[in-house]
Amino acid sequence: MIRILTLGIQFFMLNSGQSKAGKGVLNEGMDVITAIGKAMKDKKITNAEKKAVVKEIKEFSKAATDLLDSIAIPE
Repeated sequence: MIRILTLGIQFFMLNSGQSKAGKGVLNEGMDVITAIGKAMKDKKITNAEKKAVVKEIKEFSKAATDLLDSIAIPE
């Protein structure tokens, strides 16, 4: 229980100072963790659960790529 509260507080602290793209990456990362947790709850993974995890990972990857693309590197 304390781990869940600590994770929630850390997520809030990370999320509070982020840009829109940064918040998107954090939200998608949490979705990936949630999907994996649900899929592995019974220590087995079905094909439907695998597809859900893969979908969440693809969404996370897109959000992370968008964040990296939005970073301006000074010349």
